[in-house]
Amino acid sequence: MTDLEKIEDMYPQLKFWGIEVNNPHYHGCIVGNDVYINTLQDDIDWLKTALHEASHYENDSGNLANARLVEVLRAEGYADRQSIRSFNIMFG
Repeated sequence: MTDLEKIEDMYPQLKFWGIEVNNPHYHGCIVGNDVYINTLQDDIDWLKTALHEASHYENDSGNLANARLVEVLRAEGYADRQSIRSFNIMFG
């Protein structure tokens, strides 16, 4: 079982998709129960992105598209911190 499959097993309600986005700043996103991960990033980034988007699934609701809103910035910061914690626990 790969490391990404371990994360997929932790979140059976989510569907993980690999997409190619030729932009070094794009890592992934979640739309409903679909998590899209940029396969042009490295493998470690896939894991961090999967955990980041899963954190959004567990903790956030509503539209997070407007990155200028304080609520969105807080949600992104929390998802970043939570994904780092989860990554370190799983893969230390």
